[in-house]
Amino acid sequence: MLAVLVVMCAAAVALSSSSPAARAASVGQLQHKISAGRGRISSLSGTVGAASQRIGQLDANIAALARRLNRIQADLVAKRAELAKIRGELSAARIRLAKLVAYETYAEQVLSKQLVATYESDRPNLVSVVLSATGFQDLLNKLSFMQRVSKQDRNVVGQVRAARRAVAAEATALGKLEVRQQALVADVLAQRNALARTNASLQQQRQAVARFRNAKASELAGARAEVGHLQSQLSQLEAAQAALARREAAQQSSGSSGSSGSSGSSGSAPAPAAGSGPVSSGGFTFPLPKSAAPPPGAWSPDQGVDISAPGNTPEYAVCSGTIVLHGIGGFGPWAPVIHCDGSIDGYSYVYYGHAGPLYQLPIGTHVGAGQVMSSIGPGDVGISTGPHLEIGFADASGSPIGSQTAGTMLSLLQGAYGG
Repeated sequence: MLAVLVVMCAAAVALSSSSPAARAASVGQLQHKISAGRGRISSLSGTVGAASQRIGQLDANIAALARRLNRIQADLVAKRAELAKIRGELSAARIRLAKLVAYETYAEQVLSKQLVATYESDRPNLVSVVLSATGFQDLLNKLSFMQRVSKQDRNVVGQVRAARRAVAAEATALGKLEVRQQALVADVLAQRNALARTNASLQQQRQAVARFRNAKASELAGARAEVGHLQSQLSQLEAAQAALARREAAQQSSGSSGSSGSSGSSGSAPAPAAGSGPVSSGGFTFPLPKSAAPPPGAWSPDQGVDISAPGNTPEYAVCSGTIVLHGIGGFGPWAPVIHCDGSIDGYSYVYYGHAGPLYQLPIGTHVGAGQVMSSIGPGDVGISTGPHLEIGFADASGSPIGSQTAGTMLSLLQGAYGG
């Protein structure tokens, strides 16, 4: 109260010493400032209200996202269980594949030893057996022995072919399991990444809107305090002005009564103022870099199609599929066989003859069309007169189907080369 009285006295002194026009200007300025302050308060109140509404919307979106996250989390748990099952199957498939590859290697070694022994020894024929027999019983024994040896050779060859077919089938199954596993992992990661990005974006938006609202709310509080201070000044000024008017009126009344009959004029109080790769055609990819291969006129049909190219030139997968075998008779130890995911004009297996060791991928690897999977062998690989690729269709054991399929392969190669 003492402070208010002091301010009022000071205002009264100031008003008494100032002109009526100056006093009116001071009141008008305060009223103008108060009006502007109230307009600013109204604008800031609307801004803060809109920001609060936006935060409410973001909170609702975040809550909806949380519910979606719960649903996806349940789905992820199921997919993790499926993934664990697939991993178990994949592990078992790898073990079976390793056993089949080992058995195939053993069978091929037995066959190789048998072939070497056959070539190194002088294999008897029917005439030599008859001539060398010492009697009829001896002749029967030797003929029976020849039949058993021939049957054993056929059994060994059949076991090797069966083993190669089993390896190819198991490798294909392994490739499919790997594809399924990769798809599940990619799906899980994609969902997690999408949800993480959405959640981060919503949280960032909410934080930004909250900072904006807090800043505007602080400005609103400051504007209200300033208007309150101006209102207080105006009230004090109006009270001082009213007290001064009353004092002047009392003085005029006293002067009129003390000077009766005089002709002096009386005054009146003033009124206050107011943000070179592989080429393909029709789902078939050319197996070599186009820049490294001669034009189609230089290719020659064989059991497949022969295409000359420099040694160590990378070889591409003509289709998406699984590498099921390495090494084909006459084509060298690194020649791969790929089992395509889909049929190519009725054929499923493609062999790459005379391949070298560079870029080789292990059996059971699933590759995409156009992926590097082997290379042109340097020098003479297998029965060869120089670096080149013989590519053609094979059966499940990796053996070329024959020259009758070379025309189909040649058409596919020409279409991809010109694409």
